[in-house]
Amino acid sequence: MLLLFGAFVAGMLTVLAPCVLPLLPVIIGGSVSGETTDRKRPIIIAVSLAASLILFTLLLKATTVLIGIPPESINYISGSIIILLGIATLFPMVYEKISFKLGFASRSQKMLNSGNQNKNKHVGAIITGAALGPVFSSCSPVYAYIIATILPADFALAMSYIIAYVLGLSFVLLLVGIFSQRFISKVRWAANPKGIFQKVLAIIFIIVGVLVFTGTTTQVQTWVSKNTPFDFDGLSAKFIPDKSNRVSQDGIYNVKPIEAPEFVSLENWINSEPLTKEELSGKVYLVDFWTYSCINCIRTQPYLKAWYETYKDDGFEIIGVHAPEFSFEKVPKNVEKATKEAGLKYPIALDNDFATWNAFNNQFWPASYLVDETGNIRRVHFGEGGYEETEEAIRGLLKEKNGTDPGARAQTTKGRTSGEDETPETYLGSRRASNFVGDTRLITGENKVFKAEDELEINQWTLDGTWDVSAENITAKSNSVLRIRIAAKEAYLVMGSEESQDVKVLLDNKLINKTKFAGSDVQSSKVSVENFELYRLVEYPKFNEDFILELQVPSGVSLNAFTFGS
Repeated sequence: MLLLFGAFVAGMLTVLAPCVLPLLPVIIGGSVSGETTDRKRPIIIAVSLAASLILFTLLLKATTVLIGIPPESINYISGSIIILLGIATLFPMVYEKISFKLGFASRSQKMLNSGNQNKNKHVGAIITGAALGPVFSSCSPVYAYIIATILPADFALAMSYIIAYVLGLSFVLLLVGIFSQRFISKVRWAANPKGIFQKVLAIIFIIVGVLVFTGTTTQVQTWVSKNTPFDFDGLSAKFIPDKSNRVSQDGIYNVKPIEAPEFVSLENWINSEPLTKEELSGKVYLVDFWTYSCINCIRTQPYLKAWYETYKDDGFEIIGVHAPEFSFEKVPKNVEKATKEAGLKYPIALDNDFATWNAFNNQFWPASYLVDETGNIRRVHFGEGGYEETEEAIRGLLKEKNGTDPGARAQTTKGRTSGEDETPETYLGSRRASNFVGDTRLITGENKVFKAEDELEINQWTLDGTWDVSAENITAKSNSVLRIRIAAKEAYLVMGSEESQDVKVLLDNKLINKTKFAGSDVQSSKVSVENFELYRLVEYPKFNEDFILELQVPSGVSLNAFTFGS
């Protein structure tokens, strides 16, 4: 409920986003075009924009209907429509002649009923709102959070949040349109549908359309962000739930006993034949949601292995549910290889459709659900940490089951968790990229040429050379370089290649081996990359609040996401 309200408020705040500001003239112009006394125009624009944004989300984010359509094509379509609307307003006679020759006028008259002239006046407002809908989808951290985190797990819940976000956004845009219309209607020269003011609005339409079409709105957004003190992203992000406080603490058993769901559609079992909840009856078991390239998941593995080895003879089991974050993590042989290399001996199954993930109403990697011998969930934990409490809960449930204390405790190394000042997980593909800076827009496409920014702020990254950009990753083509400015103790990167290749690693403009802080996967300042997995690049003895990592990447190597440790 809190996120539902937060999504609505975040939608309202989106009107203040740097990426929306260049589009406001179109909202205002669409509301006052033609007869300013037509009070329906702002409503029509707001409603059509809302419908367009929801439809866009359904088609491109929630289904695979348009999976082959490059995301930038939406900008081309939206930009072209806005340009055409501007031209039609600026040169109405030309528009009418073209319309007449192509038969648009007669066809639209039939569709809209020839006796109702008002409907024709509203077509422009409908088109304006519909064209802007997809453009607004990249303007809020809350919308991005819902798309990336909740939508893959719970479609219905995510859509309710998206609708709340869209309602908040549309409400404010409606107010903008209404007040603009009322203000303009009081200025006689501005209210003239054939006057200079309307011509200026038409030119603004064309300019904004060109900005949208070319993707230049990103540069405008960057300029506004750098030259205004208002932190829209920081304010909006406050409405995203804090993952660390999802479950209230009440001793070692932090949830009231609730029945564990069945395993659903788990496939390609590793280390075991397929298991069911019924077959685990009478055992204490831990359901661990993970994915093999997630550093946070990897850090939990020493504890999972130690608990399994220590308590398996007492009736304890672990079920690893592998829910993929990237497409290459859906490949069974990749998961089998990662499982073997990590030394995981407990049963693991692939949840490529997130069916069991949804059954548990899970939202996070890693996440653990501890189930007692009667099949009830007794403890839930999200993320890293809480190891001592989880082990105490395991021992407590085994004592309940067996009537005696298990005895020896698991021997594990001290865990490492992320710090507040640490650089956040950084995705490199266009779908979830953040903190990228550069003259070329990071949108899906092949052979895109980038020029690196000379100055980076903490957490920012930039590209140089030629890259292919996809929704999930970036792939080097020629003279390809990535630089990122980091605050962390350790740096990791998920990457891979179809054939073995070496990525050169520099730290603060020096070959990393000369600095003595090379990660375990770096040899002679190079990382040998072949399989898609997580590679350890940097290992400082303690937290470093500012360093620059540079990667010189040969053609064919794909980079997915950075993660960090402190």
